[in-house]
Amino acid sequence: MEIAQMSLSFDEMRDIYNRTRIIRRPTYGIVKGYHELPYICLGAGLDGTRGSLYVRGRIHVSPQFLIKPRHYQSKYEDIFGSEEVDVEIAGRVFGFLGFPNRPVECSMDKFEVKHLSETVDDLLSKAIDELERKEDITTGVIITPESQYYQISIERFIAYIIEDEFR
Repeated sequence: MEIAQMSLSFDEMRDIYNRTRIIRRPTYGIVKGYHELPYICLGAGLDGTRGSLYVRGRIHVSPQFLIKPRHYQSKYEDIFGSEEVDVEIAGRVFGFLGFPNRPVECSMDKFEVKHLSETVDDLLSKAIDELERKEDITTGVIITPESQYYQISIERFIAYIIEDEFR
């Protein structure tokens, strides 16, 4: 499988990053320097199609001090896995814009991508209701302005938590 590069400029990526809305942040489970961040990321259907993109996963962010050689940097597959990745977005490669000077490492598990017929607002309402019903205070909810590049919005979520930790 050929891997396509993200065809966005730095300014376009920064714009998506800045327009990402963090609707709900975890209120439990954050330990200084190490995070397990479950999340739900919602966005409009890809390529102007009706419906919505629903991405759910859990990210593990390493301790704040991590030293490792550059050639061991994570790849898309290392973070998001090769199974259960939607064919429409499987070839995307990304790097973290939000914390280039912080030595963190991310990995992901329990990753799921769905294309659903409901609107983003309907999915948001269902997600919040489900989390409240389950009394889940560890899962964040994110709205991405560009579903094709939802990884940038997930990065914004991670950076938001890390930034908040160091305030």
